[in-house]
Amino acid sequence: MRICLTIIFIIATLSTKAQKNFSVKTDSSIVKTEFYPGGREVRETINDKDLVYYKFFRNNGRVATSTATYDKSGRRIGIAKEYTDSGKLLYTIDHDKGIWTVANKASYPFYDLQAKMKKRADSLIIEMYGKRFLENHVVWSVDGSYIYNENESGNWTDKLKLKPNKFLFRYDVKFDKNHGYDDLIEFELDAKGKFIPSVSEQIFGFEKIDKKQHQGFQLSLDNALRIAKQNGLVENDSAKAMSFLKWEGFNKPTLYNGQFRFYVIIKTKTLKNLNPNGRSNVTDKYDVYSFNPWTGQFLEKKKMKSISSWEEHSGSSSGLIPDDM
Repeated sequence: MRICLTIIFIIATLSTKAQKNFSVKTDSSIVKTEFYPGGREVRETINDKDLVYYKFFRNNGRVATSTATYDKSGRRIGIAKEYTDSGKLLYTIDHDKGIWTVANKASYPFYDLQAKMKKRADSLIIEMYGKRFLENHVVWSVDGSYIYNENESGNWTDKLKLKPNKFLFRYDVKFDKNHGYDDLIEFELDAKGKFIPSVSEQIFGFEKIDKKQHQGFQLSLDNALRIAKQNGLVENDSAKAMSFLKWEGFNKPTLYNGQFRFYVIIKTKTLKNLNPNGRSNVTDKYDVYSFNPWTGQFLEKKKMKSISSWEEHSGSSSGLIPDDM
């Protein structure tokens, strides 16, 4: 990670009494510094690339204790590193490959157990979807995974005092090499590595498919768009199609509890109900073309909508829901 020497000098010499957020423009980037009770965060956004470099310095520290790289949508990419206050490396996370590596296993007494459970989680995905799917379509989300015991809970990289006995795994799913979706597979394992059915948690990601579909997704974005147009999709200057992979859950505490669907959607109408003195809402209506990504089969065209509502101190969004009207 590179931040220009001028900016580093400014940050290093800044008085601790004048902790005001500031930004500095360079020829190639914008560097923003924000102060928090625990330290300061420095983000360098590269002008002509989809990259944001991140460093965190604890109070009065000149050595970065966290470094990471994001794309401009806020998604972590590349290698992230965590250090002690003295600058000693604790661990690295390869977000592109889904790999967590500790510098000293002795500092993580349950590392071997966690590695064993990660191997079991991978084997469960292979059992459900095949080895090729694991290799080509999923990346383990280290930051999105957690460990628990009766008294403690924490991120996957946290140090618990007692042995964890429950493990939550999340995996990002890649539709193809250019389109990935965060945390579309999620499940929990117990201390013996067995799947834990749950109705209280949003556990999802396993669909019952035929073993001949273990080669991965057969649908391509180009084919999905072509078939959608054959079934009525019309784009114009003001209305462009969007597409994404979606998990449709059945809300059942079973191993097979939903299905993957690929949506091609286009907005058809926007209804506004604006109330300056109360709650306002905006309803966007869509035509949705649904596909089975495993086979490439076109399934249906349906009407859906999303509702955003807000007032002075609150707001919410429904996401895509069926449109019965």
